[in-house]
Amino acid sequence: MAALLATVNLAACSGGTVAGLGGRYQTPPPEELHGCEAALGSRGEFIFDVHTHHVMPSLPWRQTAPDTLKLVLGMVPADCAAANPLTCVDRAAYLHDMFLASDTTMAVLSDLPSTDADNDPLPFNDADETWQMAASLTRGGASRLLLQNVVTPNFGSLPARLEGMTQTAATRRLSAFKVYTAWGPGGHGYDLDDPKVGLPVVQHAHDLGVDVLCAHKGLPLPYLNLQTAWNHPRDVVAVSRQFTGMQFVVYHSAWTPYHTEGPYNPADPVGVDSLLSALDKYGVPPNSNVWADVAAMWRYLLPYPVQAAHALGKLLSRLGEDRLLWGTDSVWYGPPQTQIMAFRAFQISAEFQERYGYPALTDAVKAKVLGLNAARLWGVDSDATRCELAADTLERSRPVARVLAVEGELPAPWVPRGAVTRGQVLHWLAHQRGPWLPA
Repeated sequence: MAALLATVNLAACSGGTVAGLGGRYQTPPPEELHGCEAALGSRGEFIFDVHTHHVMPSLPWRQTAPDTLKLVLGMVPADCAAANPLTCVDRAAYLHDMFLASDTTMAVLSDLPSTDADNDPLPFNDADETWQMAASLTRGGASRLLLQNVVTPNFGSLPARLEGMTQTAATRRLSAFKVYTAWGPGGHGYDLDDPKVGLPVVQHAHDLGVDVLCAHKGLPLPYLNLQTAWNHPRDVVAVSRQFTGMQFVVYHSAWTPYHTEGPYNPADPVGVDSLLSALDKYGVPPNSNVWADVAAMWRYLLPYPVQAAHALGKLLSRLGEDRLLWGTDSVWYGPPQTQIMAFRAFQISAEFQERYGYPALTDAVKAKVLGLNAARLWGVDSDATRCELAADTLERSRPVARVLAVEGELPAPWVPRGAVTRGQVLHWLAHQRGPWLPA
């Protein structure tokens, strides 16, 4: 465990506090094993990851969607030694990394954008089979997974896309729809408040009774040609005012890796500030029907505690501490345990709390972000669900999996995978590794 945050130039079990001017990681010296476990280990949280992925390597998308294939291969864990690297991000790897190699309790399984089943790395029917496999390992009727479905209304026939939404919702397994508004034919995206393309999707989701809509915003993806003009969160916030009975999740909190997060700057709103600016523009109060998750943003900002403090502080104070969600983008890069442990140890300094009005990252606030907020969003009883899952096969297998990790038979869940230090990130960017390059 001592290698965890030391690897990312932080402070886990490396002798106390490592801090920027506004953020810090508080841990005891490495020889204080019980203290390290208390700082980084499970505190009994209900951890609900709202942003997870895996692929089906055997499907045609490997040949029919070369850009998607390049994207996925760039996000395979760096220590993957499989002959077919896609098996390191397949269904089996997903169930292991999420539920055996991390403290995650529940997750939302998502997909990448595609135009049809032939170029989809995770068609909804296959995601449903993952749901069934996870459910078969549980007792008491609870499931560790919720499913969402990606809608691409700007490809092909809009009526056909809406009919597809109807068919997916009829499975009764659907918990949310998801959109990539910046992705489209010829690099042309769309806005959710566009009456010809976006609004029909929102209206149809509402009519189907699927009241959660998630939108990829901010984070550029290589090869998929996501255009900045449609990657701004303004349209999500705008439709939230028209559909007040629905809930809208801004994935990645509109964060972008090309911008240094600092105090809110309404004169030049970039990254997280673009979300705050949109909330201000449309008069959305804190803890309303606009939510955001920290997927990709938190992982990237781990080595930069000042930026991390600003990003989290701005979101918690403006969006509301009841509306920030835990997301990791796993199993891209392997188990999410590194991110979970780092979040447990992170603090926003008293100086930043006083200067900028950021809230303290108390255990109660962290518990909300790690899972209680998502449980409220999807109507999950966290206490009942935790009890129902306590004796399931995955839960009982966790100690065995961790012994095998110590013995080297399985990868250690707390060893970061992929680029995490500044030098590694720069090398990664130069060699087109990961989802940070512009199209």
